[in-house]
Amino acid sequence: MGNILALKRARKAAIGAVVGVLVVSGLVSFGGGAAVAAEVSSSPPLLQRDENVVTSDPIPTVQIDNGYVWAQTTIGSTVYAVGKFDNAREPKAAPGTALTARSNVLAYDIQTGALLPFAPKVNGVIKAVAPSPDGSRIYIGGSFNSVNGKDRWNIAALDAKTGELVPGFIPSIGGSGVYALTTSGTSVYAGGLFTQANGTARKNLTAFNAPDGKLLPWAPQTDLQVDAMVMDPAGADTIIGGRFSQISGNSALRGIGAVDKTTGTVDTAWQVPNTVKNGSGTGQYAGKGGIFGLNADATGVYGTGWSYATNDVANLEGTFAAEAGTGKIRWIADCLGDHYGVYSTGKVVYTTSHTHACSTMGLHPEQTPRTHRYSEAFTADARGTLGHQTNVPQYKDWAGTPAPSAYNWTPDWAVGVTSGLGQAGLSITGTGNMISIGGEFRSVNNGQFEGLVRFSTTPPGGAKDKPRLSGDSWVPTVVRTGQNQVGVTIPANWDRDDLKLTYELYRSGTATPVATATSEATWWKRPVVGLVDTSAPAEATVQYTVVAKDASGNTASSRATTPTSNPTGQLSIVSKTSGKAVGLANNSTDQTVQQPVTGNALQKWTVIPKADGRIQLKNASSGACLAVSLSKTNKVIQYACGNTDNFSWNAKDVGGGFSQLIASHSGMCLTLTDGNLADGAIFEQAACGTTPSNNNQFLLGTPGQTIVSKTSGKAVGLTNNSTDQSVQQPVTGNALQKWTVIRKADGRIQLKNASSGGCLAVSLSKTNKVIQYTCGNTGNFFWTQKDVGGGFSQLIANHSGLCLTLTNGNLADGAIFEQAACGTSNNNQFLLGTPGQTIVSKASGKAVGLTNNSTDQSVQQPITGNALQKWTVIPKADGRVQLKNASSGGCLAVSLSKTNKVIQYTCGDTGNFLWTVKDTAGGFAQLIASHSGMCLTLTNGNLADGAIFEQAACGTTPSNNNQFALRAG
Repeated sequence: MGNILALKRARKAAIGAVVGVLVVSGLVSFGGGAAVAAEVSSSPPLLQRDENVVTSDPIPTVQIDNGYVWAQTTIGSTVYAVGKFDNAREPKAAPGTALTARSNVLAYDIQTGALLPFAPKVNGVIKAVAPSPDGSRIYIGGSFNSVNGKDRWNIAALDAKTGELVPGFIPSIGGSGVYALTTSGTSVYAGGLFTQANGTARKNLTAFNAPDGKLLPWAPQTDLQVDAMVMDPAGADTIIGGRFSQISGNSALRGIGAVDKTTGTVDTAWQVPNTVKNGSGTGQYAGKGGIFGLNADATGVYGTGWSYATNDVANLEGTFAAEAGTGKIRWIADCLGDHYGVYSTGKVVYTTSHTHACSTMGLHPEQTPRTHRYSEAFTADARGTLGHQTNVPQYKDWAGTPAPSAYNWTPDWAVGVTSGLGQAGLSITGTGNMISIGGEFRSVNNGQFEGLVRFSTTPPGGAKDKPRLSGDSWVPTVVRTGQNQVGVTIPANWDRDDLKLTYELYRSGTATPVATATSEATWWKRPVVGLVDTSAPAEATVQYTVVAKDASGNTASSRATTPTSNPTGQLSIVSKTSGKAVGLANNSTDQTVQQPVTGNALQKWTVIPKADGRIQLKNASSGACLAVSLSKTNKVIQYACGNTDNFSWNAKDVGGGFSQLIASHSGMCLTLTDGNLADGAIFEQAACGTTPSNNNQFLLGTPGQTIVSKTSGKAVGLTNNSTDQSVQQPVTGNALQKWTVIRKADGRIQLKNASSGGCLAVSLSKTNKVIQYTCGNTGNFFWTQKDVGGGFSQLIANHSGLCLTLTNGNLADGAIFEQAACGTSNNNQFLLGTPGQTIVSKASGKAVGLTNNSTDQSVQQPITGNALQKWTVIPKADGRVQLKNASSGGCLAVSLSKTNKVIQYTCGDTGNFLWTVKDTAGGFAQLIASHSGMCLTLTNGNLADGAIFEQAACGTTPSNNNQFALRAG
C-alpha cells in the first residue's frame, strides 16, 4: 500500500508540473484555464459580463409539469434531465397544458430547447445521471425498482438514443437509493445510501464493470450518505462528496475526499479535505452539513457546500475550486446560503444556491428583510482574497483565502416546493456557449419557465434583458440650480447582466440628450447618478427624463419630472418620527445623534449646493460635513468635508413638507435607527423603501419661529390642530404659534406649523383667507420673505403676489389674517424669530439688558424677565442672527462710533447688526460680531449691576466673560 501511495504521489507531482503553474510574460495561472496577473488585489472585483458569460435572458425550453429536475448531464447537444415528474410541457406553455408523458427522465436538444423522443419509464425518483465515456449510454441512479417494465434496483443503463435498457448490464443496489454516479473507462461508480450491491455488502459506495454489470472489488465506505461523485481530471482518483464524516475510517475526510479509482484506497495526499470540512457522523448535527455537487473541467475540481450546523461541523456554505491532481485549493467563494449545482466551462463557474449574503467577497451584505439570490457566475481563477466574516462561530472566517471574482449575472427565480427544499435551481450542465439549469423553480425573470431553462452567451436575437427600473419606480430629483441650469440626481438603475450602465438626460422637447453619465450599480448598491443641463431655458416649465442604457442598447426610462428647488441656507434636520434634531454631542465626536431641538450650532447645518442638484451639509459648530462612514457599516457621521460621494446627499421632497436625504455613495436614506425616540439615538443609512417611512423623513428648516405682527405684537397661530384659519394670539411660545421656516434655493419659503404639521397657505376656496393646510408644492404654499427694515419682513404669497396681512389692523385676540395688497402698512409687516430670549452671562449669571428704551448702551442686570432684557432671535438664511429688543425694538449692535461698545440701535442689515452663535459647552455660546469677528464680552468680568458689554477678542479658549446662554423666558 505504501508503494501504491508513493507511485500516486509521484504521478500527481508530474501532473502538477504540467497543470499547476504556467508562467507566460509575467502572468501566473491558478489552474483555471486562463492566465491572470501575478498581483492579486485584496478584494476580488465584481466584473462586467464578458463574451464567456451567458446573458440573463432565459431561452424557451421544454418544461416539466409539477415536479423537479434533480440532476442533468450532456452528450453532444442532448441534455438528459432526471428527477421526479410525470409530464414534460412545451416551452412557454402554461401549467397543465401541452403535456407529453415522461417518467422521471427526459432528453431535450440544448440548441433548440425541444423535447426529444427519448422516453424510458422509471417507477421512482432519479437523483443521478452520468454518461458513458463513449457517449453511447447513460447511467441513472435513484430510488426505483422498475425501468421499462424490467426489474432494475436503483441503477440502470439506458441507450442514449433510444432510451432502451442496455442488454447485459443488470446490477442491483439495495438500500435507500443511488444519489451519485460517475464513469471512467469501463468502470461505473455509484454512491448513495445503501448496504449492498449485487448481493454483496457495500456501504454507500460501489463500482461495476460496464460491459456486464459485475461487481468490482472497489469498496471504500462512508458512515453517511454520498451525494456527489466526479472523476479527477488528472485521471487517478474518484472524488466523493456527501454528508459523511469519514471515508474508510479516515475521519479527516468530512464531506469530501478522494480515493484511488482502481483500489478504492483513500488518497491522503489530496488536499481539499485539509481545508473543506463539511460533515458530522454523531450528535445533533449528524448529517446536517455536506457537499451537494461536484464538477470538473480540464484543470480543476469544483464543489458546493451546505450546512444546517455551526462551522466546526460544516465550514463551507459556498463553492470551492481545487487543482486537478493535487487537490490544492485554488479558491473559496464563501457566499452564505446552501449551494447546490455547479458547472465549469473552464473559464466560468456557475452555481445554484440560495445565497443571502456575500460581503466577504465585496458583494451584497445581509439584507433586511433577508433576500435570496439563486444563481451565480464566478471566474475559474482567483482574482483576490476573502475579507473577514463577522458572523462567527455560525460561519467560518475565511479571511485571506484566495477568491474568484463574481460576474454581474443575477437572473430572478421563483422558488418551487415540489422537492421539499423550497429552492430554485438544483443542477447545471452545458456545452459550448449554452448552459442548462434544472430544479424546482416555477419561473425565471417572471416568464414561463418551469424546472428547466437555458442560457447562452449569444441568445437568439441578442441580449434583451434591460435595466430593471422604470416609470414610477424610478423617479429623479430635478432641481433648478441656476437661471439656465438644472441639476438632476437619480438612484442608479440596475441590470441583471450588466454592471455598468449609461445614463442620458432628456429635456422635454429635445430629441438628443442634454447630458450623459456612466455608473456601475447592482441590485443591492445603487449610488446616486448626477446629470446637469447647462442650457436649460430660464423660467420655462419643462420636464426631465433619465434613460438608462445597457451595453446591448436596451433601455429603461424614468418618470418625467418637473424641476423644484432645494432647501438652502442654514437649517435643522428634524426627524418626522421623533420631532428631534440630527446633531453632534460635541465638535470632536464623529457619530450623529438625536437631540431635542434647541437651535444650537451643533444641530445646525449649512447647505452647500452642487451643480447637479446634490448638496453637502456642513455643521455650523464643528465645520465638518454629514457623511456616510466608509469604515463603520451604515453609520452616518460628521467628518472633514470632502468631495467623494459619501459626503453628498440628494434632498428628495416626499410631501407634507418632509424630505428624504439620500446618500450619493449608496442610494440609501438617512434613517433614525429602529425609530428610537430616545435622546442620543443614532442615525444610519438604510434602504429608502418603496414607500417612505417616518424614520427616513426629515424636516429641513429653521424650527421654532414665531411670526409676530408689527401692528399688535401678537403671534400668527392656530386655535387647534384641526382648524384651518390662522388667527392672532398673545405670544406664549406654544407649538400652535411656532413655525418651521423651510427655505428653498429659489428664495421662497414654506412655513410649517410645529403642532399641526400643516403649512401656512392662501386658501383657494375662501377668498383671500390665509389658512393652514396639508403641505403641498403648489404656489399657494410658498412665500417670499422680503426684508422691509427694522428686523421686520413682509411675507408675499407666491400664488398672488399679495402680502400676509392682519385684517383691518384688528388688535383683538382671534383676529384673522388674510392676503392683501402689500403697500407699506404695519399690518403686513412681521417679525420672524424666536421671541422672549434672555441673554445670560456665564461669568455673572446676569442678563444683557437696557436701562430704558432710549438708551443705547447695553448693560448687565439681575434677571427679572422684563421686556428690556428680552430679545427676539431673528435667523438669517446664512445662519447668522439679529437680536431685537422686545421693549425698544432696537437691535443689539457693535457701535461704529464708540470703540468696541455693544449697544442697541435701529435695526439694520449691515455686519455690525449680525451675530454668529457659536456653541461652546454646557449650553453656553459665544456671540461673534460679523462686523469684526470679535465676541460680545462682559467688560473686565465686572459682576456689578450696570456693568457694560463690549466686543473683544474671542481668544483661543473661550472665557466665561464671552460666553452666554440664550434662555427662554
